[in-house]
Amino acid sequence: MNQTGASKPPIQRVFILAGEASGDAYGGALVGALLNAQPTLEIRCWGGEAMAAAGATCLRHYKTLAFMGIWEVVKNAFTIRRRFKECWAQIETFQPEVLVGIDYPGFNLRMARKAKRAGIRTHHYISPSVWAWKKNRVRTIQQNIDRLHVILPFEKEWYAREGLDVHWVGHPLLELLQTEHQSPSPNAHERPRLLLVPGSRAQELEHMLPVMVKAAQRLPQFDAVVAGAPGRNLKHYQTAEKAGIPVEFGQTRNLMRSCAVGLVTSGTATLEAALLGLPHVICYKTSRVTYSIARLLVQSRWIGLPNILLQHDAVPERIQSQCTPGTLQEAVLALHDGTSNSPSAEQQCQHFERLGRALESEQPASEQVANSILSGQ
Repeated sequence: MNQTGASKPPIQRVFILAGEASGDAYGGALVGALLNAQPTLEIRCWGGEAMAAAGATCLRHYKTLAFMGIWEVVKNAFTIRRRFKECWAQIETFQPEVLVGIDYPGFNLRMARKAKRAGIRTHHYISPSVWAWKKNRVRTIQQNIDRLHVILPFEKEWYAREGLDVHWVGHPLLELLQTEHQSPSPNAHERPRLLLVPGSRAQELEHMLPVMVKAAQRLPQFDAVVAGAPGRNLKHYQTAEKAGIPVEFGQTRNLMRSCAVGLVTSGTATLEAALLGLPHVICYKTSRVTYSIARLLVQSRWIGLPNILLQHDAVPERIQSQCTPGTLQEAVLALHDGTSNSPSAEQQCQHFERLGRALESEQPASEQVANSILSGQ
């Protein structure tokens, strides 16, 4: 990646791009750190409630961008192209000195290329999973990203082997967990609670919510509850409502703290569950086309972040054809019998403690990224 040592005038405008809920959450912390360091900074973004609450002007909500999976992206290619042109027009009008992409690499790395050619300094926060698939993106990053901020412990060394110097900042999720308000754990349930986390994207809800609800109906020894995703409302959870399973919004992490066991869709939520000590099962189901192509491309043995980071089968994974109401029921009961944790669940929690220590850094991730942006690194 290109590094410049020449002094530059103070940065006045920053544009931040996040395409999903987790990116907005990390973006909110970053916006806060940037404005704490330089209150006069003007920040515009594509994101959500977290970045807006922190002081950025949000021009488009991430829920209009959250397309995941190869087939899903192909189906929505026209919409994605329109969004891309719209975003670039807003960047050109705003004239930021810095563009920051948070995760969402398919969109953000393309935007970084245009920004770089226009003389805008480019940062990317949270590396694409190039160590698992699409290794060709390493060259794209080298050409178009001035500073890559990585959050997983092994990534700095991995990129060094590819000839790139990247900035490891620790995992921003630890920062969020330490600073957020914790509601009291509910005690009004006679039975242990089973947490269902079907994901935040429309495609995830379509594929995951029905199978999770059916699994919960097979587990009467638990009180099931669904974690409603940011940017969604009850109309997206009618399957759960019809089954009499409550949906709670804005409480995902509190639910992870208070529930006995969980079914969690693969993604950032699995790492959240791990860091909050929730014994859980990692689940995923997508379209046949997307899954078939992904199987050919993905090099990782695991799909869940806790397992990838630990390089161990710490959390059971039930993917595609293995993700059925019956298999999920069995996996939950292997962790909790409705009365207490099993030895497998206790072992999971021990792995989770080790994982938390591995992801820590000396300074909060958002502060490190903000300092890098403002210092022109």
